[in-house]
Amino acid sequence: MSQNTLTLQLFFEEPIKLKIAQLTYQYLCSDNTEQAQRWADKLGASDLEALWDAQWFNTSVSAATTHLLLRFDTGTSDPPPLRQIETLFAHGLRAAVLEIFYDQVGETERMHFDRGQWVSRKAFMDANPQWRTVVEPAQQDSEDSEGAADDPYACSKDPAKPLAVAKMRQQEEKRMREAQEAAEAFIDMARAMGKSGKSPMQGLIAVLLLRAGLKGLLHAVAFTVVTVLLFKGFWLWMGLGLVLAVALPLYYIVTEHKELRGDDGDDDANPPGDDGPATVMAPQ
Repeated sequence: MSQNTLTLQLFFEEPIKLKIAQLTYQYLCSDNTEQAQRWADKLGASDLEALWDAQWFNTSVSAATTHLLLRFDTGTSDPPPLRQIETLFAHGLRAAVLEIFYDQVGETERMHFDRGQWVSRKAFMDANPQWRTVVEPAQQDSEDSEGAADDPYACSKDPAKPLAVAKMRQQEEKRMREAQEAAEAFIDMARAMGKSGKSPMQGLIAVLLLRAGLKGLLHAVAFTVVTVLLFKGFWLWMGLGLVLAVALPLYYIVTEHKELRGDDGDDDANPPGDDGPATVMAPQ
């Protein structure tokens, strides 16, 4: 079964916060929620669900003098632990590095967080040079590394500008909610069409064709607005816009329909009723 493997490095403002967080997560890994709750209260984060997702598995925790290291696996469709990172930033966390290995595609992604924000790798290192050797251990030079990429940290995923973790979490929750609503809407449509004796696939095709038509209409409207505003000849561009408002939706619908049907224009090698040249039997 495919899964995502996550490694989370947590750097705290104070050693005491690091120790309390260590005890909290060690008890969570051992399913001792009573003791975990006790230390979470001392950390200031009384809501265990805000620190730990019950869906995580293959969990482990270890601590060094500088940081706390969490490892766990999640489902391929599960979101990153943004809620947990946000909660920890509110209770003594200074910086964090999240690394996700996507087993399904064999790719790794690394994200850097500093003082409650998702930041670029460079910004993280500039703000926390003392943790460079922890976050990015030196590469070992060997013959086996000849095929490696020139940049060993190319997997770093950097934002265009710093983004608050709270904002990231809200965006991710919105995306998940919209995906769930879309899935439920499709299921409802399939059920309704099943009751009416129609194939759900026909309903999906109808939706795609409608979307193609709306796309053509929007393009026609955009063309008309731009040309009317930028060029002379109001009635000329309005007339052309009306023509496009009819032609473009039809064109997009026909094109989409052909793609859905997979029309390739190939004719049969032997048309119906043509059995090929007759075989002449030699006289005995």
